[in-house]
This record gives sequence, structure tokens and C-alpha cells, in this order.
Amino acid sequence: ANATENLKAILGPYTSPDSPKQLSDWLKAELDPETLNPWPKTKTGQLKTDANTLSRHLEHRLTTPLLLYKEAEKMLSTFGTGYTEHINPKTGRIHSSFRLGGTSTGRLSCSSPNIQNPPRDKSFRELFSAPPGRSIIVADYGQIELRIAALVSGDKNMLKIYEKGQDLHKMTAASTVGVLSEEVTKEQRQAAKPVNFGLLYGQGYRGLARYAQATYGVDMTENDAKSAREAFFKAYPDLRRWQQSAARDAERRKRVVTPCGRIRDFSKEARGYRYTEALNTPIQGGAAEVLMAALSRLPKCQKNIDAKLVNIVHDEIVLEVGNKYIDRAKAALEKAMVEGMLSVFPQAGTRNLVESKSGNNWAEAK
Repeated sequence: ANATENLKAILGPYTSPDSPKQLSDWLKAELDPETLNPWPKTKTGQLKTDANTLSRHLEHRLTTPLLLYKEAEKMLSTFGTGYTEHINPKTGRIHSSFRLGGTSTGRLSCSSPNIQNPPRDKSFRELFSAPPGRSIIVADYGQIELRIAALVSGDKNMLKIYEKGQDLHKMTAASTVGVLSEEVTKEQRQAAKPVNFGLLYGQGYRGLARYAQATYGVDMTENDAKSAREAFFKAYPDLRRWQQSAARDAERRKRVVTPCGRIRDFSKEARGYRYTEALNTPIQGGAAEVLMAALSRLPKCQKNIDAKLVNIVHDEIVLEVGNKYIDRAKAALEKAMVEGMLSVFPQAGTRNLVESKSGNNWAEAK
């Protein structure tokens, strides 16, 4: 509502924010030639007014309120009316469909609707609530893909960090910044996240700089990214050697295999062999297999507990549980998830592996 009111005050009464043609005409009249000339256009000559185009022109004072409106509109249509259309009239609930191995790496996919990727905004996730007398429990694996990368690659330094129950983001920040781990600031730890996740799958320094800004809001020059990349692989040399070996093998064989034996055949894919996918699949696929193993153990662990599975989000399991069973359900869920990890990786360290929380809704439990 605020985004709509602010935009209407700028556009005036004769320009609809929902009309691409009217917005195009308005922008043509308002923008200076220097901004207007390179602005992307449609085949009919209209100025493009989609969120992606607007996000590239935030230097102009008129585009920011328009972008906020577009983003809010997309949010409401996708996750507002898009979700409410799927509410079952008998149960009052959304019953999505989950598909085993629905992605190329083996992850679960979800449809009608997809409830695995809703906005992380607190006000939105508060809408997913438990009925009276019940609560939501959320348990997730801490840094699961980084843990599996350590196990698959056998990187001694990464494994040691997890065996000690330490935080890899903080340790990476210490290595890249050149300070003691206890001196790492919150901002430095945040800046280490794109370094960890980007370089895990073979990004170059240019891609890392773009990824840091786009995904984590971290400003990183190409020189910064180059330095961070060098420090990262100096800190984790075994991971680098595994990446090089795994990529050569995948390119030669045109396939990769996950820890539990799922084969991804690049020769059967339209795009063929890809370096980043060759590194991504064994790790992300391994994480998916750990989650599947945990889910298979959940019914046994939750015997005689009033709890039911309501969502699965890659490394996160969400339960709805009767209030008097909260503690038992959390313990059972954590047990199932630890057992799932050890069934795929018997040698894995499990300190700080799983964290669970409870609350009246998804936001409180997260």
C-alpha cells in the first residue's frame, strides 16, 4: 500500500503503474536524454519497465519508487494470490506436491505451489502459523554444503574446523582478511559467505565480485575478489586439488556421481558438460541424499509423538507439533537428521550440525 501511494503521488492521476505503455510514455517525458538514450526498449519501441531493467537504473530518483512497486506487486501476485488459490476449501491448508529427485542434482522439487522458496521477510513467514495448541518446529543443517564439500574433498583444514565445532564463515574471514578468528567482525563474516559459497563451485574472481553484491549485498572489487580467492585456496588447498581432479574426470567421462551413487550424465543434457555443475552436483546431491536419509528415519524417531511434517526446504525440515510434545519432537527431529548425515558420511563430525527452534509460526521458529 505504501509503495502504491508513493508511486501514484509521483506519477499523477493519469498514469497507471500497471500499464507498461503509460509508464514508458511517462519515463520518456521525465528522463533526461543521457539516461533515456541507452534505456532498453521492447520490439515496439516502448521503454522496458520490468524490475530487472529498473534495478539497473537506480541512479535516477524516479526509478526507485517504481521498482519498489514492481517488487511488491510481484510478491503479492506470486506469494499472495498465487498461494491463496491453492488453499484447500475443506482443510484450509495448502497441500503442495513434492517430487523426489526433481532437480538435476537430486534435490526435492515442489509445485502447486512451490513453498520451498517463499520470501524470507519476517512479516511474510509469520503467515505460516500453527493452529491453537500447536507449534511450528524448524530444524536445519548448519552449513551443510560446506560440510559435505569438506568430506567429499577430504580437505584437512575444513574437516578440522567442523570437528572442533567452529564456524567456517568466521574462519574463512580470518584467512582472507588476515586477522585472528576471535577478531572477525560481523561484517567480515558476512563478506566471507559469498567467498565460501561462490568458490565452492568454481567461480572466477569476476563472477565472485558480482555474486557477492547480487546475493549478499557485499561490495567487492575485482581486486578484492582476486585476493579473497587466492587466500581461500591457500586456506583450503585440498579442496582446490579435488576441484581440479573432479572437473577433469567429469569432462573426460561426461558424467558425475553423487556420494550415494546418483549419476548425472552430461552427454544427455542439452548444455553438455559444465565446470561449475561438475563441482556442484556431488556436493548439492550429497546434501539432498543426507536430507532424504533423515526423512526416512523421521517416522521411527517420532513414534508416539504428536507431530507431522509440513515442509521441506533443502537443508531444513519443518514440523507442526502439539505443544506438550515440543521438546520430544525437537530431540527426535535432531536425532533423525544426525543419523541421516552419518548414514551417508559415517566419518562426519556432528558438532553443531543441527539446530532446531520452535514458535507459533515459521518466522518465530526460524
